[in-house]
Amino acid sequence: MIIGTVRILPPSGRHADVLEVLQSVQGPVRAQPGCVACDIYQEQGPEPAVVFVERWDTDAALAAHLRSDMYRRILGAIELSSDQPEIRFEHVSAS
Repeated sequence: MIIGTVRILPPSGRHADVLEVLQSVQGPVRAQPGCVACDIYQEQGPEPAVVFVERWDTDAALAAHLRSDMYRRILGAIELSSDQPEIRFEHVSAS
């Protein structure tokens, strides 16, 4: 399984915009072949962040997703980050 995590720090007044973009792609991403889960979290605190977490069953499924129009929309949300976004892909073989 591959877990992709994107942590975005929206600028003041743009938090809702980031959430709107990510929520609009959440259902279609979940419907893509190989998607195990797709969730959105909101961190509270001095630097409120939006965290988008995807779980994929194969590298091929993730690669197809990264080339999709849905991922272009996710990249648009990432570009709204007021600070360096955090993007990670982790391969999990057991838990």
